[in-house]
Amino acid sequence: MQAAASLPSHLTISANVACLELENLERFRTYTRLHYEGRSYTNVEELQRAGRLARILREHGALPGDRVVVLMPNSPDLTACFQAIWTIGAVMSPVMPQWTAAEVGHILQNSGASVVLTMPALAARVHEAAQGIDTLKHCLVFGETDTDGMQNIAPEMADGTSVDAPVHRSPEDLAMLLYTSGTTAKPKGVMISHANVAAAVNSASQRNPDMPRHPMLHVLPLTHSFGLIMLKLANAWGCASVLLPHFDPARIFEIVERHQVGYVPVVPTMLVYLLHHPEREKFNLSSLYRITIGGAALPEKLRSEFQRVFPCRIDQGYGLSESVAIASGYDDHEPYRPGSAGRPQPGIEVHIVDEQNQSLPPRHVGEICLLGANITAGYWQDAAATREAFRGGWFHSGDVGYLDEDGYLYITDRQKDLIVKGGENISPREIEEALYLHPAVAEAAVVGIPDVVFGEEICAVIQLRPGTNVSDEDIRCHVAQHVAKFKVPHRVVFQAALPKNSTGKIQKRAIRELFAKSEAA
Repeated sequence: MQAAASLPSHLTISANVACLELENLERFRTYTRLHYEGRSYTNVEELQRAGRLARILREHGALPGDRVVVLMPNSPDLTACFQAIWTIGAVMSPVMPQWTAAEVGHILQNSGASVVLTMPALAARVHEAAQGIDTLKHCLVFGETDTDGMQNIAPEMADGTSVDAPVHRSPEDLAMLLYTSGTTAKPKGVMISHANVAAAVNSASQRNPDMPRHPMLHVLPLTHSFGLIMLKLANAWGCASVLLPHFDPARIFEIVERHQVGYVPVVPTMLVYLLHHPEREKFNLSSLYRITIGGAALPEKLRSEFQRVFPCRIDQGYGLSESVAIASGYDDHEPYRPGSAGRPQPGIEVHIVDEQNQSLPPRHVGEICLLGANITAGYWQDAAATREAFRGGWFHSGDVGYLDEDGYLYITDRQKDLIVKGGENISPREIEEALYLHPAVAEAAVVGIPDVVFGEEICAVIQLRPGTNVSDEDIRCHVAQHVAKFKVPHRVVFQAALPKNSTGKIQKRAIRELFAKSEAA
């Protein structure tokens, strides 16, 4: 495998993001870069594996611009998929392994995928999802399976030549179709170009140009934009990466201790389980350097309590699939502002507007709009959604928040989550922050439920900490100490666990649907 400096000159001007891995090899030379399930791989070995997969895809007729759907958990096979698909100029469409056959089928149909890559445990689901999809030509599996129509490519991966040189791609050519998680609507295909990916990596790298080369633990699915961009940043910083196929608190502690992990990107829910895990104190976690939160707002009570217990910096950033998970954040030594997701990343503009699309001054709450080279051009085969999202030339995020006088961004809510009670817009986030101040509350979500008098009423759904017991009236009295009386939840519901999607984000839509079914019954 040659370093990037030795490759044909035309590759140096290609926008193909597969070239980022060749730049990694040129900058850092050979080093152990990936750890998974007791095995380790160098960056050269990773590139060789991806090159063999690129050859297999090309031999199966995958062409530049073709969509390749990938359904698998975190693994070296998954990291190889990104590089291999981009090397041949095809479009990666990663899918959460927890998604149902119906959801996968929607993506296969909507994307017009010609190839799908998966693992034996998921082959039957892919087979079910693929029924009636005429565009799909090949279902390739990393291992043996008895499922009809699936081809085991493991023997081909073990032997054969590789395709190492990425084909030329223009900046606007698609690199990925990222399907939204469907927490508020049916998944849409976010079109991410090669330029979008490169801009996101460059923006975050500029904000943090001299990160110490501590190992990074990846517990977030790499099939999600946040997990993916953190892997690309780890490579850009020359860090070793440790992959976990799924979230497991005990294994996280074990891996942090064994590999001296410094960085762990997570979503807030994961902090809850780590903080309250009974075996936490058995492990030496002194190597932890920085935990970055994304995917959902970070309650300040949770952050401060976690930082009191764990010896590291904890901060949050903001981004969406449409921005390749990059919009705002902190540099490595920047003081954290409670509740803030940091400043706009280099090259990204953040704009707050009212319902008339007019700019708002500092500390006025409105919709968060974004502009930058990392922002998607729109949604795949959905011109109406694209027009709606890009009103006035800015990307309208659907998130609500404000900027302070120094340009720090504060996220208050999703626009769809705002509760309209008696004509008043009420922020669930404000009430949730109050709930997290209660010592018995582990997790909380506040939603609006239909009400004949006010239009909507406030409902708090709570998961209690183990061994605690409080009443709904206790909760209401507590919240009343922190918010106005009309914002106190009318209804309090205790649940063993809150519904979450595959990235650990609380699904408020699922909560509202449960209440709707209950009322109908």
